[in-house]
Amino acid sequence: MPARKKTTISDIAIAAGVSKTTVSRYINGKQNMISAAACKRIEKAIHLSNYHPSAVARSLKTQRSYLIGVVIANITTPFATSLLHGISMGLRDAGYNPIFADAEDSPETELRLTESLMSHQVDGLIVNTTTEDNRNLIELSNAGTPIVLIDRFIRDHNFDIVLAPYSKPTIDLLMHAHNEGYRHIAMFTQPYEENSPRETRLNAFVQCDNEAFGVERPMEDVYIVDPWDANSAGIAIKKLIEKLKGDDGKLETCCILATNTVTMIATYNAIREMNLTIPDPIGLCGPDDWGWARRMGWDWSATFGKGISTYETDPEEMGKEAAKLVVKRIADPNGQKQQIYTPTTLRLRQSTDLKHTLH
Repeated sequence: MPARKKTTISDIAIAAGVSKTTVSRYINGKQNMISAAACKRIEKAIHLSNYHPSAVARSLKTQRSYLIGVVIANITTPFATSLLHGISMGLRDAGYNPIFADAEDSPETELRLTESLMSHQVDGLIVNTTTEDNRNLIELSNAGTPIVLIDRFIRDHNFDIVLAPYSKPTIDLLMHAHNEGYRHIAMFTQPYEENSPRETRLNAFVQCDNEAFGVERPMEDVYIVDPWDANSAGIAIKKLIEKLKGDDGKLETCCILATNTVTMIATYNAIREMNLTIPDPIGLCGPDDWGWARRMGWDWSATFGKGISTYETDPEEMGKEAAKLVVKRIADPNGQKQQIYTPTTLRLRQSTDLKHTLH
């Protein structure tokens, strides 16, 4: 049996009753130059013939690879799972393909990966950076590479960026704890240097601890926790308990703000292992960045104990917006840089419901 003839642009043009130029415009995303009726005919002809444009020919003609390099600080986190899904969907809809790379929380690895991606002639970069001091990305941006940051800022340069407004929802949670009658607040966080989301949450915590709770040295209420070390959160809880003990040995109430979901879960486990009860004497709250769990219909924060108070972020939406923005910047290299904030949603649950517990 002879090999099946490969479908060409000429075949699509004949089937749709248009010129090859019109088909080429359709394939290269210029549908705005074609009538709606012609677009429908071309789309149907492509679908019925199972036609796939030659990526090599397309790149030679447009001088684009239609590849976007995506560097993620730590690809193993639940946050990254939703982020990558959103980026993938957003780029696919625009006719681009992502090349994903894991920096493993290492600035050196991030630099090496970025250089490798650029050598493969990607059309742009989406970067969830490992460090705020990133001269390499600044140099690439100055040289004209379209770059969109996601979730994390870089100092000393104006980049396009997509993120969530972390300060206000953090303050909202802590003020809720204050209104519930907690005597103290504490923050459990991974190392926050060179990480703008954690620094933003830390600054909001320091502000509330000082202004609402009257603490003169709020940094003394900040505990560094490694959620991947089974003992780290437990050690922090023991230090906090010693601080909360009154002269009669009874613990004063305290609400803990966890810096992210993995730290929150490690803290929750440590609280339970110490046989402490939630929300009295220990409350617990923080951001929920597990968008993948909500996609499968599982509200994890409502199932831990009797529910944990959170503000939900939407990493999948961040990914979609970053994909749209990098494609826009490729088309308009000199356009004004944008900061796009994705919404958060406050979810108050029993982990901070101190008034109801006391009564």
